[in-house]
Amino acid sequence: MTAGPSYVLGTSAGELERLGRQHQIWRDDTLAGWRQAGFGPGQRILDLGCGPGFAALDLAELVGTGGRVLAVDNAEPYLAHLQLQAEDRKMPQLATVTWDLNTGRAKRTGLRANAPPPLIVPAGWDGVWCRWVAMFLNDPEALVQLIAQALRPGGRLVLHEYVQWDTFALIPGGEAVARFVQCCIGHWQASGGDPHIGRRLPELLERHGLRLVQTRSLLACERGDGPKALWLQDFLQCYSPQLAAAGLWSPQDQQQLESELQPARRRSSLWVTPALVEMIWERP
Repeated sequence: MTAGPSYVLGTSAGELERLGRQHQIWRDDTLAGWRQAGFGPGQRILDLGCGPGFAALDLAELVGTGGRVLAVDNAEPYLAHLQLQAEDRKMPQLATVTWDLNTGRAKRTGLRANAPPPLIVPAGWDGVWCRWVAMFLNDPEALVQLIAQALRPGGRLVLHEYVQWDTFALIPGGEAVARFVQCCIGHWQASGGDPHIGRRLPELLERHGLRLVQTRSLLACERGDGPKALWLQDFLQCYSPQLAAAGLWSPQDQQQLESELQPARRRSSLWVTPALVEMIWERP
């Protein structure tokens, strides 16, 4: 997930911790997508919009010291965190670059002296991983163009993006949750993002010469103590202060949300995630 000026969720220590919990919850789905795409030892993989780099570290372990992972993001605090993690784990195969994915321009590199040049293009990368990035960009076509230029012939993109964010729901009830969801959507759209971006990406990717290999739905419906249900509840708690700071969420709204969540934790409730899809694309 990308961060920086285009990432409205921020780069606080609390958000970093939430992203770590989020990655663990979605890690099995992520690894399954990489396996389907054929990511493996010795490959060169781009992680676009890496955030604090939880997935980048998994990719570095997957490709081994004979491979290369370049983690790309706009948030220097997150990249500094990732660099420390890579050094602690002795992963010379993992490097970072500060890159504005909205404009396609490098800002400043965090590459080690023996790392490859920061230029992501021309082509030559075996794979690209991109999760919850395009939804926060003002110009997703710039991201698609970068991916198309970066991949070698036969190289593959694994993409996780939302096609309909407002399927996020609590059943039964959930009126306050539904208002929260609409506030989030409005907040992101006002910042230039698109929480339904998955609807637009197939046409963009095909226009830039990529071919869809396979796709699957990652939408989940769980009872309240399921990991993805807890992930949704975590997000409700962590993001409400930002909506409040933006003037979109009042103390009365928060009180109604809390009064809705308390009984939901005690009874049989269904939690439905935003409609997320995995797409695997290939450069012919």
